[in-house]
Amino acid sequence: MARQRVLPHRPRTTATMHEGDVIAVPLDDAAWGALHVVALKRSGPVSRSAFVAGVLPWRGEAPPRASDVEGRAVVAQALVGKNLFTDGLLEIVANTPVVPTALPNNFVDHGIGVTVNVWGWRAAIDQVRAWRPPQE
Repeated sequence: MARQRVLPHRPRTTATMHEGDVIAVPLDDAAWGALHVVALKRSGPVSRSAFVAGVLPWRGEAPPRASDVEGRAVVAQALVGKNLFTDGLLEIVANTPVVPTALPNNFVDHGIGVTVNVWGWRAAIDQVRAWRPPQE
């Protein structure tokens, strides 16, 4: 029987992650942002070390809850490594269904001419920090 995860969770590999996991990202201004796990591979190359994550269009005063980000589609996404947790010290704090987008998915889109987006752990955090809500 598989052990149930307790959140917040800082995985060592992708084996304990799930599509839809929400990763809390502390921002410079004491606010919070979030990444969303869009896709995982369960076998083959990089299956235990990388995943596709996207920037959720959300800002808050506390780490995100599922109800804060539910129904939001990511605005950018790329292949990210497990070092987001080991070196970046981020944590999974919730899980909510992934909203489909037309953004390229490195695990699905292959072939000549396909752009492959890859973010290191610092770049992934910088992508979240760079997102700003639209001006009203």
